[in-house]
Amino acid sequence: MAQESIIGGLFGLTPEMYQQQRAEQGLEEGVALGRMAPDAFGRSMLYAGATQLGRGLGGAMGAVDPMLQKITAQNQILQGLDVNNPNAISGAIQQATQAGIPELAYRLTALRDESTARSQAQRGLQLSQAAQQLLPQIKNPDGTINEEVKNQLMSFPQGRAAISEMAKVIPDLRRIGATVGQEENPFAVFLNDPTIPSTVKITAQQLSNSLKQGILDPEKVDARVAELSAAAQRGQQFQQAQDQLAEFKRQGLENSRQSLALQGQLAKIQEQNMQFNQSIKQQQLDAKLEEAKKKPLPSYLAKGEEEDFDIATTATNLATDSNTFINRIKSGEIKFGWKDKASIKAREIAGSDAPDVIARQDFDKFIQRMTSENLRLNKGVQTDKDFEREMKLLQSAESKASAAKIMQNLVDINIRKAKNADESITRRRTNAGFNAPELRIEIPTFEPHIFSDADYSSFLKNPKYKSGTVFIDPEGVRRVKP
Repeated sequence: MAQESIIGGLFGLTPEMYQQQRAEQGLEEGVALGRMAPDAFGRSMLYAGATQLGRGLGGAMGAVDPMLQKITAQNQILQGLDVNNPNAISGAIQQATQAGIPELAYRLTALRDESTARSQAQRGLQLSQAAQQLLPQIKNPDGTINEEVKNQLMSFPQGRAAISEMAKVIPDLRRIGATVGQEENPFAVFLNDPTIPSTVKITAQQLSNSLKQGILDPEKVDARVAELSAAAQRGQQFQQAQDQLAEFKRQGLENSRQSLALQGQLAKIQEQNMQFNQSIKQQQLDAKLEEAKKKPLPSYLAKGEEEDFDIATTATNLATDSNTFINRIKSGEIKFGWKDKASIKAREIAGSDAPDVIARQDFDKFIQRMTSENLRLNKGVQTDKDFEREMKLLQSAESKASAAKIMQNLVDINIRKAKNADESITRRRTNAGFNAPELRIEIPTFEPHIFSDADYSSFLKNPKYKSGTVFIDPEGVRRVKP
C-alpha cells in the first residue's frame, strides 16, 4: 500500500518492526559481551534480558524512546490516508509538520502534487469529452448560434478551446463552400436599411463578401459591426449639419459664429470618417495580403511593394502629424525667435513643465522623428535635397508664420512621397503583367492654410478653391472662402 511504501522509504520499519529490531540488537550485544568469559552464553542471555527489562521499566516509569515515538506518530498519521485525495494528504502534511517529522511532510507533499496532477488530468479529460459532445450542438438547424450551448462551452477552458479550434477551420470551409446550413450575415442590417449612407453600405458589402470568402476573421466581426454603426451615425449627423449650413448660406450667414461652429463640427466628422475609411481599407488590405500569402507575388515584386508601402505609410503619418503642428504653431502654442527659444531652453534645463516648454519639447521630438524617418526611407546614402533645405530653414525660423509655412512645405514633400510610392507600386505591377492592387494607398488631404495677406489674395483668386471652401487663416481660425 502507499502508506507502507512511504514508511519504508523513510525508516524501513513499522513500530513493531522497530521494537523487534531493538530486542535483536540487545541480544547481539549480549553475545558479544559473553564471548569475553567462559560462561558466554549465559551472560549474553542475561544481558539481553536485562536490556529488554530495562526498556520495559523505562517505559513504565515514563521514559520515551524518541525514535519509537516518531515512528508511532508517523504510523498514526498514515493510518487510513486516502492517497488519491489531495485535501486529505494536505491534512496529513500539516499533522506531520506539527509532529516534528519534516521528512514525512516532504514525502507527503510530493505525493499530494502527484495526486493533484492525476486529478487535474482526469478532470481535464472529462471536460474535453464533454466539450466534444456539446460542440456539434452549437448551431441550430437554421444556421444560428445556440446561445445556451455556447455559454456552456465558454464556461470552461476545454470548451473555449473547442470553439476556437472550430473557428479556425470555418474560413477554410467557407473558401471551398463546405459550410453546413445557412449562416447569418451580421452585415445584412446595413445592406437592407434604406437610411444607411451609401458609403457605409459599400463598406458593409465589402466586409460581407470578405466574411463569406473566409478572408475576414470571424472574431473581428463584432468590432467591424460596431465601427459601421458609428460610421452610419456620423453620416446622418453630417447630412443634418450640411442641411443646416445650406440654410445659413441661403440667409447670408455663412460666416456667422453658428455657421463656423457647424463647419468645425463637419470637419471633425469628415476627419473621423476619413480615419474610419483608412482603417477599414487597411484592415482589408491586411486581410488581402494575408490571403495572398497562398498566391504570393514574385519576390522581386513583393519586396519592392513592401518597401513602397512602408514609404507611403510613413510619409502619410508624417504629413498628418506635420499638419497638426502647423495649427499649434499658428495658435502661438509653439514659440519661435531666439529670445523665446533661449528662455524655453533655460527653463527646460531647470525642469520646468510650463505649457510652452512642453509644446516645444513635443515639436523638437517630432522633428527628430521626421529626420530619422527620412534618413531611413532614403537608406542613409541617398538624400532628399528638398527635405534638407526645409529643415535648415526651420532651424533659423524666427516667426510663427515662417515656421508654419516651412511645415506646410514638409507636408507637401511627404504627400509627394506617398503619391510616388503608390504610383511606383502600380507601375511595377503593370510592367510585370500583374493587375493593380485592389486597395490603393490612401493619400490624405488637408484644409488649405493661409500664412499672410499675400497668401490670402492668391487664395481668393485661385479657381482651384471654390466659394465655400474652408481654410485656416494665419491665426489658426477656420474660415470659409466667400
